[in-house]
Amino acid sequence: MGLPARKLEDRVERVRPQLRLVPAPQAKSRRRSAAASSAARDLYVAFCILVAVFALFAVGRVWLSAAAAEASIASGKLRQEIKAERFEGDMLEIQASRLATPSRIEAIAGDAMGMGAPAKVCYIDIAAPVGTASAPQSSPDTGLKKAVSSAMRLAAGEAQVLLVGDVGLTSSR
Repeated sequence: MGLPARKLEDRVERVRPQLRLVPAPQAKSRRRSAAASSAARDLYVAFCILVAVFALFAVGRVWLSAAAAEASIASGKLRQEIKAERFEGDMLEIQASRLATPSRIEAIAGDAMGMGAPAKVCYIDIAAPVGTASAPQSSPDTGLKKAVSSAMRLAAGEAQVLLVGDVGLTSSR
């Protein structure tokens, strides 16, 4: 039995490149790359902090602008309320002065109590004469004068209560 045919050729060796000596990494270059890496990391951290501070200032500025706008709106509302209250106070003062005028009191007295202008005016002097310290003189009219005087005081007091009750205490300022 025979063996299969094979072609035998001389082997030609391929040309290999010459080996060369590569210097081993030195400790200095490792330190340099570690220092460069540390510097890059520090620079990145500083940049992130700078961006965060800038963002914080931007948010603060927006917040202050919003607070200022809100305060301005509240101030405008308060000004309007003050103006309305002053107007209402002025109207109340006008109404009070109108109610306190003598013509208004006269109209109330005429309408509510049926009073009118007197036909004859008579003044009563109640003050005791100066220089006389003697006992009061008794006259037959003393009882009548006393009754009329107390009736007048009672009527005047009632009229005053009615007028003050209707008009109100307008001069209480």
